[in-house]
Amino acid sequence: MPAARTWQISLAVIPAAKRADPDFLVANMIPTCISDDVAAARAVCRRTLTRYAMLPNYRNYWKEAGYIEEMAAIESALAAGRRDDVPGLMSDRWLADATLFGGATAVRDGVAAWRESGITTPILVPSSTEGNQLKAIEEIFAAFA
Repeated sequence: MPAARTWQISLAVIPAAKRADPDFLVANMIPTCISDDVAAARAVCRRTLTRYAMLPNYRNYWKEAGYIEEMAAIESALAAGRRDDVPGLMSDRWLADATLFGGATAVRDGVAAWRESGITTPILVPSSTEGNQLKAIEEIFAAFA
């Protein structure tokens, strides 16, 4: 697990006693793509996050979480009207910290890492390299069966 994932920055501002309270929900929506073709799964997650990367509130959050260079490059591309460049400006490091992708084992391990860091309710938002949302949901269920 990378040293500072984006959600760890957010959780750090919540008092430890509150985070430990079993009645306090700590959830995170995680774009997820399960495929043994890791490059294809990564590409799907890039497409998924492209629209978020175009929004200033998300870019500000990711800057605060330490992805300053990536967000500055995206802002420069947007200012120049080069929206199509945005997916290529998302670093693999940032993408791995903000999404889950790869084979079923890698995704399950990723969910475990998110839980270990304090996310009590990871919400997997599935996409698929092989089909539509229904196919992606089937892949999630199969991975955790």
